[in-house]
Amino acid sequence: MRKTFVFFFLLFILIRPNTCLSQPALKVGTLTPFSGRMGDAGRESVRGMLDAARSLNQRGGVNGRRVEIILVDDTFQPAEIIAAFRKLNEVDNILLLHIYSSVTAQTLIPHIQLSRIPTLVSSLPSPLANPSRHPYLFSIIPTPLDLAKIGITFISEKSNIKVRKPKLAFIGSSDYLDQHFLEEAKMYAKTVGLDVELDVAFTDLSLSKEPGSSDRTVKQITSILSAIGQANPDFTYLSLNAREASALIQEGKKMGLKTRWICNSRAFDESLTPYDGVLGVQPISFFGEGVPGMAEIREAHQKWHTYDTHTLFYVEGWATVLVMAEALGRSLPEQQLSREKVRKSMESFRNYVLGGLVPPLTISPDDHRPSVESRILVIKDGKISVQSSFISVPREKKNLQ
Repeated sequence: MRKTFVFFFLLFILIRPNTCLSQPALKVGTLTPFSGRMGDAGRESVRGMLDAARSLNQRGGVNGRRVEIILVDDTFQPAEIIAAFRKLNEVDNILLLHIYSSVTAQTLIPHIQLSRIPTLVSSLPSPLANPSRHPYLFSIIPTPLDLAKIGITFISEKSNIKVRKPKLAFIGSSDYLDQHFLEEAKMYAKTVGLDVELDVAFTDLSLSKEPGSSDRTVKQITSILSAIGQANPDFTYLSLNAREASALIQEGKKMGLKTRWICNSRAFDESLTPYDGVLGVQPISFFGEGVPGMAEIREAHQKWHTYDTHTLFYVEGWATVLVMAEALGRSLPEQQLSREKVRKSMESFRNYVLGGLVPPLTISPDDHRPSVESRILVIKDGKISVQSSFISVPREKKNLQ
């Protein structure tokens, strides 16, 4: 399995013994990619997780017990993923697992169910948020479907198009898990008065090592944007990663497309700041934003790596550790700390506030979606700004089918 030595060095710094915390550590694992489609966001998330755990441990840990993060590079190779999971489960005896990729989570569902490990998935598709089928899967942000509905609601209310229905197009990854919400999203768009022009899938070729792959990627982007130009939608919803979104938007500007880009939570981060006017359905606060929960992040950043820059995915990683710590803390007063008690603690969150880093979390035994609300952010004058306050959509149980 590939190893990224800088992260393991950071991990050593994080978990070295702390004389103030003499009780056994609370072990959590994370399977996070350092390369590939999700590598940019994954690396930032891990940095946030490591810094959050370090900060937490320096302040006494969780009820006097330090949090130990065991970090594994997600290579997206099934055999390697399963081997890594078995080590985390059987050797490290983790209490909680974090998985960045929903594809990896899908691969490991049978093992998670059998081992009964509460698992936080960075982006949890609606079907996997159904606790009657997947009682051990959780997340800290809304599902891709709920985020798409929030973006559609914003368009329907704020498009300023009065003489006709606003036109909407979708561009997504060819991954099934990335597109599972598409039909529901299109139906929802029509019910709120939008015309859905088309949807196209982006097959990522840029990471291929085959000769000519870059040329094929450029041709594919050009083909997709030509279809967008012919449909001439008012808005185009991007369900991609930030690098793919940036490539499309940049080429779209060259082609003179008039569509307004609106990105999902994985596509919208600080790397899009060159493109004024781009919108993002983003429940995570951007790095350095003036929300209460950012104070501790700023303090840690100033103390440990002043000259580093981060994206909002660093904030996501930090918030993930805070949620893990809260779930572990709620379980600790009980004797015989167990994974089952941690799972029940996760289901006890009621309007749990993280200082604005993510929307307040409410998780129940009937619905593992943490929230159904998000803000709309926008790139303005080369910076991320807030376009709208929180927009909510109904918690429809049918979306968990």
